[in-house]
Amino acid sequence: MLFFFRVDASFQIGSGHVMRCLTLAKALRDRGARCIFICREHEGHMVDKIRQEYFECIALAKISEIYRIHYYHGSVLAHEDWLETNWQNDAQETIKALGAARVDWLVVDHYALDKRWEEALRPYVQKIMAIDDLADRHHDCDLLLDQNLVANIDTRYQYLLPEHCATLLGPQYALLQPDYAELHPRTPPRTGAVKRIFVFFGAADQHNQTGRAVSAFLNMKRHDIYLDVVVNSNSPHGAEIQGLTQLHANIFVHDALPSLAPLMMQADLAIGGSGSTSWERCCLGLPTLVITLAENQKPIAAELHQRGLVRWLGHYDAVTDDILFEALQMAIDENSLESWSRACIGVTDGDGVKRVASVLALNSESKLQARLARLGDEDLLLRWVNDSLVRANAFNSETITAQTHQNWFFKRLRDPEYCKIYIVETEDGLPIGQVRFERIDGKWDIHYSLVSFARALGLAKKLLSTAIKSFRIGYSGEQVFGRVKQGNLPSQKVFEELGFAGSQGGGKLSIVICSDAGSWINNSIPELLLSLMSMDHTCVWVNNADDLDGGDICIYLSYGRIVSEERLSKFRNNLVVHASDLPKGRGWSPTSWMILEGQSQIPVTLIEALPKVDSGPIYDQIWIDLEHADLVDEWRIKLSRATVSLVQDFVRNYPVSLEGKRAQQGEPSFYPKRGRLDSQLDVGKPLIEQFNLLRIVDNESYPAFFDAYGSEFVLQVQKRTSTKH
Repeated sequence: MLFFFRVDASFQIGSGHVMRCLTLAKALRDRGARCIFICREHEGHMVDKIRQEYFECIALAKISEIYRIHYYHGSVLAHEDWLETNWQNDAQETIKALGAARVDWLVVDHYALDKRWEEALRPYVQKIMAIDDLADRHHDCDLLLDQNLVANIDTRYQYLLPEHCATLLGPQYALLQPDYAELHPRTPPRTGAVKRIFVFFGAADQHNQTGRAVSAFLNMKRHDIYLDVVVNSNSPHGAEIQGLTQLHANIFVHDALPSLAPLMMQADLAIGGSGSTSWERCCLGLPTLVITLAENQKPIAAELHQRGLVRWLGHYDAVTDDILFEALQMAIDENSLESWSRACIGVTDGDGVKRVASVLALNSESKLQARLARLGDEDLLLRWVNDSLVRANAFNSETITAQTHQNWFFKRLRDPEYCKIYIVETEDGLPIGQVRFERIDGKWDIHYSLVSFARALGLAKKLLSTAIKSFRIGYSGEQVFGRVKQGNLPSQKVFEELGFAGSQGGGKLSIVICSDAGSWINNSIPELLLSLMSMDHTCVWVNNADDLDGGDICIYLSYGRIVSEERLSKFRNNLVVHASDLPKGRGWSPTSWMILEGQSQIPVTLIEALPKVDSGPIYDQIWIDLEHADLVDEWRIKLSRATVSLVQDFVRNYPVSLEGKRAQQGEPSFYPKRGRLDSQLDVGKPLIEQFNLLRIVDNESYPAFFDAYGSEFVLQVQKRTSTKH
């Protein structure tokens, strides 16, 4: 994937925007993405820093003073002067910098850019992500990140974003360097007396609050306390601070640190602003005296102060030296840091950059996994149920209170016989939705919701399939499925959204699917169930034919046991899908045997199940083409798609589909059952001559192996999708 970042740094802007974008870019690079920065060369820019981190950076030329004056006329944004040109000119320069590349995401972190600029860039990129802290302008983006904790975080962008835009809101998405997440679970709360203080007001610190903090500390004459001061040597006040501290052995001045985390871990108390560093300090449980440096920091400081996470002393132009001195003296003398520190630790775990990178990398091919909901998922589910789209589709659109939701959640957790809630996540643990199974009148109704950032990716079907598969594994006996419901939308509309439009059949059949519990075909059965349910049929899934009570149609898929005539008689029709050109290839694992024979076209046949195995009349047949390099997972996907298609067509046209049956013609042939020894390689032959054997081995159940030097060696066979030269 290709990402472009449009972000600036300057003495006026500060370094925080670039630093958090660098953190995100590193996380994306670790996932194989290419990241390119576009930055204007303001006074105090960080182009060199970006390049030192081995990222490409396209530098936009600094604008002359005459040019700036000409283009500032008619500005409408509070921070428009940060751009030092107008948005139209910046947009054109950015478009030129993008070139002809296919840009997956354009990440914009700039208070001077808004909807107008984003609309101009939209034709040149696939998606746009805006990073914002202000909620003071409209955006035309697909994803918005605001990592701050403010009083109205859930509603502040309500009228500023397009309807399709997803949001990532709150410190759980704070873009912190990886060492914060690593240190967070190992961070003890501060206890005892203050022994070390950390001072940092950003790389620029135009108003020299660092110098004021150092002076306040010196006036205390506490030689028993150490002071760590971080200031950029290029800062307008860097030299002054160096001179102020050089004669004091307990004061250490630091510059150009790769991370502030080590100093924060050592500190008992901090003095600083209320920018992005707020979340670094909270992550490591560091109590802080805050002086705000910009208007956008005020609502953050106010909320953190109200929650007891910081002590906000006021804005820089209102905080006197006496106020700072007295607040510092009080924090040191109180000797009560533990509860303050514990509250800070609970704000964020530092994994925000991992979550954001996972969201940006999410696509329709992402692998998903499901787990049962835990007590700790209460807040997550509350946020999801109060999502604006979910509430808009509900009968009662009012926000669900925390207490109401807790009562509902606890009741369902305590009733596992009638309710099971699954959280569906990506492989790296990013939750993308929930699926809830509720048993009503003997049937399991399915309720689901997707988080906003996943809705436009076509993941609903995969979400449901993943949860149904996990539900099947954790449940013995038959499972009878009723309807699928998304919020309070009509079920048929839900199925249309899931990609089953036009699949409505006659309806009201009782259909059973019977498969072996450990079969590979189980990965595809949930989608088949959903498609049959979309035709308004009642569906049952079992792993043992002995559980069958009867119905209209029973479908046996990869079921390895013989079913009695008595059991078959309980259904009007019994179907089997067999991957051979019957009557040739009856028996076991026909696809594997045909691949060993060198065949590249495989017939998949739908037949009526009879007591005599694989002998029933044929209803339909599909031929699939295999590539010579298809390994077992790849050709099984093709086989399962053909299987699902055959069953869907049969049920959709039922009972007319019965009229096309034909008897098997010709002399039958039989394949034997494959065992472990059938996966043994011949050490006397080259691997290329045994490649078809490698294509059919199962790495988990029947891996390829060979004997040598008195031992057995197992080979895991995987295809490398890309190579580096």
